[in-house]
Amino acid sequence: MGRLGRAWRVAELRQRGGVLASFVAACCDDDKRARAARDLGARLAAYGPVDRWEAEKAVATLERWARDLEDHPYHPGVPRPDESDRQTRDHYKDVQRDRLTTPARDWRSGTQLSLDVYLGQLSRVRGLDPCVREDAYYLYGRGTMALDVGDRATAARETARLRELRDAHAW
Repeated sequence: MGRLGRAWRVAELRQRGGVLASFVAACCDDDKRARAARDLGARLAAYGPVDRWEAEKAVATLERWARDLEDHPYHPGVPRPDESDRQTRDHYKDVQRDRLTTPARDWRSGTQLSLDVYLGQLSRVRGLDPCVREDAYYLYGRGTMALDVGDRATAARETARLRELRDAHAW
């Protein structure tokens, strides 16, 4: 598993562990376990890609504690795969944003603005072929996702492809 894969997995674990830690801490009648869940959630929030195994163990512990409370009306279910990916992507994006240098943050903002403008211009074209509109949303999504995970090459490529689509159909 590469660095990006480890970082993504830890983001998944941190997101899921945060939900479980909050649930156990709020709903557990045992003060000692509630305090331990809060502490484990705080440690989990600080884990990075190199701490993957510790994060796995922490989430396994929290899942075990949450199973003890499975009859509770506010028990958090396992999110659907698309919801899980969306939550993880948001969490990963927030973590990555904190680590960006100012030039990288500026480049990212400029690229996001370009994607927004190109999509907006294509969206306003009357009578645009539905396939072209679908392609525009697809390229926008790929470009935005590449920005979220810090893949500059893909973000630049998808931005250029969206601009070409705009140039071919919006003018």
